[in-house]
Amino acid sequence: MQKLTSRQTKAFDFIRSHSDEHGYAPTLRELCEYMGYKAVGSAQDVIASLRRKGYIITPNKQTARSLALTDRSKEFYNVQLEHQWDNSLLVPRLGSVPAGTPIESVEDFSGAIRVSSNMLPRWAANKPEKLFALQAKGESMVYAGILDGDWLIVSQQNDAPSGTIIVADAQGSSTVKRLMHDAENGWYLKPENPAFKNLYAKDEAFTILGRVVALQRMMPDTFSTASARR
Repeated sequence: MQKLTSRQTKAFDFIRSHSDEHGYAPTLRELCEYMGYKAVGSAQDVIASLRRKGYIITPNKQTARSLALTDRSKEFYNVQLEHQWDNSLLVPRLGSVPAGTPIESVEDFSGAIRVSSNMLPRWAANKPEKLFALQAKGESMVYAGILDGDWLIVSQQNDAPSGTIIVADAQGSSTVKRLMHDAENGWYLKPENPAFKNLYAKDEAFTILGRVVALQRMMPDTFSTASARR
């Protein structure tokens, strides 16, 4: 292994310890905070140097914005992540998607969430590059079992069967609802809470951004990220 500078060693030790503890790398924001950097570019520079020296990699398309230790560096430092996180995927966490009244969608990458592939439909697990995660906020889908703070695992796609729960864009704003269709109303988005109203495509056009394929419930304060309202 090529020798690291003191600054590179500090950054690598943080990435290594965070990965060993959580199963995924820290975000650029977390690395900046740890290193005392004011600019994200400084974190990107130290990451680039660690890549060049063979200590970390960007593993594949589905984790394009997360980092992983190389096999050589894991062997060198005796990090055994494979045994801790078998049969799992890293799914990028994105910004906010509301439930209830649609609000402006914000794509804000904020790290990744590790998900067991066993909790996903096979067709979704076979296309991990299509997956992203959004955190639910609000009460409009409570009768579908989606509670405030739950993490929704979404498969990016532009169509879905009637009756499935989707993320939709309505004139530039996003929301999570059940996709429905009938002869009288055509296509519409249905909340799973009578306190909220249906959104009908004939009144306000919407497009499908993805289909919710799984839900992961965390203990409070497990993550602190941008969220997606239901």
